[in-house]
Amino acid sequence: MRKVTLFCVAFLAMCCLASCRGPKTNANVYSSTVTVYESDWRWDNTSWRVDLRFDAINLNVHNDGAVLVYMDNENTWRQLPMTFYYTDYDNQGNLVNCSSSLEVSSYDGGVSIFWTENDFYNGRRIGTHRFKIVTISNADYSARPDVDYSNYEEVKRVFQIKED
Repeated sequence: MRKVTLFCVAFLAMCCLASCRGPKTNANVYSSTVTVYESDWRWDNTSWRVDLRFDAINLNVHNDGAVLVYMDNENTWRQLPMTFYYTDYDNQGNLVNCSSSLEVSSYDGGVSIFWTENDFYNGRRIGTHRFKIVTISNADYSARPDVDYSNYEEVKRVFQIKED
């Protein structure tokens, strides 16, 4: 009898662990940090693109909740979409002003991130970057209109997100 009870407890624990959809924060919020390497980006004729699987993005979250994506920009998490400006050198060694836009599109099971050079100067491949994906159920998202969702530190505090 004791072996059967132990087996049942172990089986239930495995089922609970297997049902997780990503690093869990509270009952309805999930978060994960993903490193995207230079070789992960692919060109799709208009922009660089990377697709990131995240099982916590289901149809309910996609349609009614919140899918938030942040990029690590000099040790600060900045929410997508975003545009940033910089200077670079073209193939002839001339200094050029550049700008890049990052956009995100979510779907059942993940997100796609698009990196577009707005001035059409495509000097080099996109490098390695870290992204944080946060999903929030409709009930939790709707209950907290006071949260500045563009500020990851506030989202982290309010929803008790543990760093992964």
